Amino acid sequence: MNSTGKTIAQNAGILMLAQLITWALTLALTIVLPRYLGATNSGKLTIANSIWAIVAILATFGMDTLLTKEIARDPAKAPRLFGASLGARVLLFAVGALGVMLYLRVANYPAETLIVVGIGGFAALAWLLIGACQAVLQGLERMTPMALATIAGKAFNTLVCITALLLGHGVYVVACIAALAASINLALQLAALKRLGHLRIAFDARTLRETLRAGFPYLMSGVFLIAYGQVDVIIISLLVNEKTVGWYGAASQLFGTSFFIPTVFITAVFPALSRMYADASDALARLMRKSFDLLLIVAVPLGFGLFVIADPLVILLFGAEFAPSGTLLALLGLVLIATYQNILIGQFLISTDRQNQWTLVMAVATLATIPLDVLFVPWCQAQFQNGAIGGALSFIVTEIGMLIAGLGLLPRGALNRANAWLAARALCAGVVMAGTAWWARDLFIGIPILISAIVYPTVAFALRVIVPADLALFRQVAQGVAQRARKASAASGRRG
Repeated sequence: MNSTGKTIAQNAGILMLAQLITWALTLALTIVLPRYLGATNSGKLTIANSIWAIVAILATFGMDTLLTKEIARDPAKAPRLFGASLGARVLLFAVGALGVMLYLRVANYPAETLIVVGIGGFAALAWLLIGACQAVLQGLERMTPMALATIAGKAFNTLVCITALLLGHGVYVVACIAALAASINLALQLAALKRLGHLRIAFDARTLRETLRAGFPYLMSGVFLIAYGQVDVIIISLLVNEKTVGWYGAASQLFGTSFFIPTVFITAVFPALSRMYADASDALARLMRKSFDLLLIVAVPLGFGLFVIADPLVILLFGAEFAPSGTLLALLGLVLIATYQNILIGQFLISTDRQNQWTLVMAVATLATIPLDVLFVPWCQAQFQNGAIGGALSFIVTEIGMLIAGLGLLPRGALNRANAWLAARALCAGVVMAGTAWWARDLFIGIPILISAIVYPTVAFALRVIVPADLALFRQVAQGVAQRARKASAASGRRG
């Protein structure tokens, strides 16, 4: 394996270990929060998170992606870009906060929701600054300190939140704990940059203007991405009620936990893609094709598996009050395969300076989401007493449309017939797996999961979806995870 492949595998191993830990923590909190807060209070948190997510993407102004790309190509730019980014974020967040205040005056949310949104603003500002730190660390391909800070913040948030809920505290305390956890994460990220010698903030007005101008194309992509992801919540909250938002939020959060795989992979691969494009490397297309295959191999069983076990999984995790979330999770599972590939395609286009093309795709998808939601949400509320199903249906339509458009935008040679043939075989293996497990869906949930775990690899090997080279790569990443875990355990033992 060449040096680039080793770097990607090493960073993927570090990030995979971190993501496995944070995934477990997030899953624990995802399960406990709805059970103790209920659907209505969970909806309040979801609304607050959606509002501040929109502000955050505006205040980020596309600078995260810009910083990572530019620093990956020239690390000497780190202090100047980091300083400009921090200044811009604070100013833009202040403007966004004023916009939130105006929106809340006309949206007519209950008083409790307004308080939760207010508290959530402090966490949003901390995460905004964390984004700048992570962009620098990612560009420098220093994933370990970024991963450790994320784990620490997530562990604090999960453990303290669960303790507070068990002691009878409510949604206000949960929101305050989230803000404190984000502050801890930020402090650790800044300390890591200082320790690595990259906290020499160089700020000047000219760099600020240049950064904002260069970040604008990424801003538009980010704006449409976040609006695309959050508009469902806002429309459901305005057309139905907070309880339905709670159902949608529970399914979306559970669905979102599956994104740790493409997140880890893309975070490790993105700097390499940017470098290869800048160097005009022939390896760029080979890396893209291999990335497509690997993500597909993983996404197919996850997507079909979620479709099969969605109903019993939701009831097992959240309780009977959230049973309507099962249908939503099943629908989201069906589109997970397309979503994984859309993440990869979008980042590939951005890394090769085609961000304007992907921004256009995101713009069309976002604009299409609004009328689809306005059509589907009331109809599903009337037909099924669950307007959130309309949000899921809208998501399916737009994700498939984005995949078709994204494939058309890829440069010639980025993918080939071999990728299409592997995709067909992988989907065939997924259908066989789902069809076999479907007959056991009403049994104990572990049975259809076990059936899927046996059937998919067996069929995938028989159809040569998985080949020895893929196993070698997975094994190398797994060994990296295990090695990092052993080192962390040994270090903890020495400190004890």
